[in-house]
Amino acid sequence: MKPVVLFVLVLALIVPCTGNAQDPTILAGLFKQATVEQTEKSLVMALESESPGLQMSAALTVRELKALMPERSFSCFVIPLMRIVKTEEGDRCARVVAAIALHDLHSAIGDFAIARTAKFCECERLKNTCIWLAYYRLLEAHPELAPRVEPGAQLAEGTPSK
Repeated sequence: MKPVVLFVLVLALIVPCTGNAQDPTILAGLFKQATVEQTEKSLVMALESESPGLQMSAALTVRELKALMPERSFSCFVIPLMRIVKTEEGDRCARVVAAIALHDLHSAIGDFAIARTAKFCECERLKNTCIWLAYYRLLEAHPELAPRVEPGAQLAEGTPSK
């Protein structure tokens, strides 16, 4: 009699557990978390590679991931992106794309790196990009600094109004 009762008790404990494991929302959440973590590791490796094309592709993917999951911080990308931006001998295009991706992460240390790059960079293209990125971050923090435009004002002189 005791083995039967024990069997029924164990069965009663196992069935609800397997029922939860089959819940698609739980499985999807676990799969998504594991997939995102593996993707982060792969992208960090790509950002730390020596290939400018791989670095650019990874930086663009970081931007897309941040757009898909804005609630996630993706702080693991900040340092590799900063390294790309700060490397003076690096590819210009890779540095510009990395600066834009770093800006999209909304990291205080990344924003500081962008502001310093805007001030001290020798590459004019990257310098101008970083100046604008720093300016947009400043406007996000202080919207009262934004220039006021009158309704109906022309954007450029000589532009005909409709």
